[in-house]
Amino acid sequence: MIATVTGLSLVATLALVAVAAVSGDINLTRGNFDRREAYEAAKAGINEYAFHLKTDNAYWMSCTDVPEPNALNKLGKTEKTRPVPGQEGAKYALELLPSETQKTYAECSKVNPAVSMLESAGQLRGTFRVRSTGFSGKSKVAIVATFRPVTFLDYVYFTQRETSDPVSYGFGNPSAQLTGANSQCGKVLQERDLNGNVLSLSSAGRNSAPIPSAGSKYCNVISFVTGDTLNGPVHTNDAFAICNNPKFGRSINDSIEVSALPPGWYSTKNIPKSGSSCSGNPNFVGTFRTNAPAITPPPTNSELKNIAEPGFKFKGQVRICLSGANMTVGNTGTCTGLYSGSIPANGVVYVENDVCSAAYSPFTATYPATSGCGNAYVHGTYSGQLTIAAENDIIIDEDLIRNGESAVLGLIANNFVRVYHAYPSQVINPSTYEPECKSGTETGLGNVTIDAAILAINHSFIVDHYDCGKSQGTLTVRGALAMKFRGAVGTTGGDTGYLKSYNYDDRLRFLSPPSFIKPEESVDWTIGRETIE
Repeated sequence: MIATVTGLSLVATLALVAVAAVSGDINLTRGNFDRREAYEAAKAGINEYAFHLKTDNAYWMSCTDVPEPNALNKLGKTEKTRPVPGQEGAKYALELLPSETQKTYAECSKVNPAVSMLESAGQLRGTFRVRSTGFSGKSKVAIVATFRPVTFLDYVYFTQRETSDPVSYGFGNPSAQLTGANSQCGKVLQERDLNGNVLSLSSAGRNSAPIPSAGSKYCNVISFVTGDTLNGPVHTNDAFAICNNPKFGRSINDSIEVSALPPGWYSTKNIPKSGSSCSGNPNFVGTFRTNAPAITPPPTNSELKNIAEPGFKFKGQVRICLSGANMTVGNTGTCTGLYSGSIPANGVVYVENDVCSAAYSPFTATYPATSGCGNAYVHGTYSGQLTIAAENDIIIDEDLIRNGESAVLGLIANNFVRVYHAYPSQVINPSTYEPECKSGTETGLGNVTIDAAILAINHSFIVDHYDCGKSQGTLTVRGALAMKFRGAVGTTGGDTGYLKSYNYDDRLRFLSPPSFIKPEESVDWTIGRETIE
């Protein structure tokens, strides 16, 4: 009997322990589930705010005085919430956090939203913060999102105009024809009337009339075609010309933006004087967005001239060879003679004009050992963080390869960023303005890789003599590419010049080359970073 009673007591004790353990596991599992749902609810709040900013880029300036329903609270309050669709019991509350670089306002002020919300100094200058607190069960999680203006580094491909650079039309420089091309081809494809309505392509826009003083020549219609793949987010201040089935973006997370109103793209057969009967069926893997705010660079990169330290300001043409965290610089056709050592501490090199009067043409490009123009020839492998800016052009004459996850390079030219391709100067037919290739020795780079964020402020990223000689292979850009006009890198099918492979470097969302130029006015916003409190 004693043994039986003892056994039953032991069994009862073990049962109680098991029940307690299971109950503890259930509570722990429930707590983990609630915390996960609270985190997802906080993310939903940030996403809702980001959505409002995309539809109204001045949404933040209204502080909490926005249309219902909303979950915006005064700072330190979370009483006003919104439920998360599909997550029963989960909800979120939003707060706008005042700028840390001002001491006047304790919360967002409609009287002065910029001062009260935007950081005015430091690396976060121009950003503002929103806190979203998610609730589920007894759990809550807060996420602070920092919103920043979009920059050229947010896109693998950015253009102001989707047509060729006027210098590639074969006109003399200077000439009345080139002046006319800059005027006519500087227009967007899709023009609007005074009320903002889209006008017919045949009655307005850049190809509604020929280039003045150039006879019947019209602006080039450059289309994206089957086989073209832009691996990353894309933006143009223009509209797309489409032939067949090009691919835009890698996933729905890549934004494909045009500043044009719907439809935002046109089959080349519907564009006047396109010379094409091709229909369009673009594959927007990314999220296609029309009527996106235009993004415009400042007129020059002169701000970088002021940032560069005296020992890293060079005058006239130079050659820069990169090697890890070091570089050598010369001005007599080699990378020696001017500087040898570490890259600058602030990461900025500036090459300014001395006496520069030579006008660039892709058909007559040569490579003199010396020049008074502020040109920077550059190549090599780098492991540091560097921005090279040129008052005139940047010429890439070999591969530019990064070595290391923290390595980043910016190339900013006032005019052109060019890929070296030596060829005898071409002849321009005076009646058609078409360049004709001459016979002679060709010197190209073959397959070339460029790991960099590239900005050609007033012109293009282009290959010299792109339409002459033999195929050079593939031009691979891993980074970001921004320019005013689309620059030619080869001819259809890769018969001459290069086939393109442009791939976005996602690190550029958070890792910028030193002092990389920001848009003159950016009215669109993106999430720069998120932190969990």
